[in-house]
Amino acid sequence: MIEQAESIFTRLTEYSLGIKGFIYGIFVFLDMDIDVIKILAILMALDTFLGVIKAIRLNKKICFRVLLTGMITKLSILILPMILALVAKALSFDFTWFVKAVLNILVLAEAFSSITNIISIRQKKDVQNTDFITKLLYAVRGGLSTLIDRAFKVINPEDKKEK
Repeated sequence: MIEQAESIFTRLTEYSLGIKGFIYGIFVFLDMDIDVIKILAILMALDTFLGVIKAIRLNKKICFRVLLTGMITKLSILILPMILALVAKALSFDFTWFVKAVLNILVLAEAFSSITNIISIRQKKDVQNTDFITKLLYAVRGGLSTLIDRAFKVINPEDKKEK
């Protein structure tokens, strides 16, 4: 029984190391700052932990499904800088400044959310958090839309005359 548990633990460790190596490889390939990604991941975990404490302090029901959904949503936010870096690499543009800016905004948003959770825990009341992530997503979407519109005007100059 102990050997079986050790075998499962060993396999899980190998898989997690493989996944971690793959993700690090992607970040290195995309020239993204690994340290900022680590800080962002730590802040996301801290914000989730503080959110659970806040729910306990405010006597709210803690649902595993909601917790899991929140964690998956937070992890999916990490995809945003990767998408931007992939677009930049594919188009041979220098988006490094933009990717860094997005990462920094994500770090600030997670820190802000954590601080808001601490205030809620301390005051024992639900302090609303500003959703900077959604604002950022809309801004990125608008920027990419503008970039695509410009690309179509270069490809099809007749579109310029119509407008």
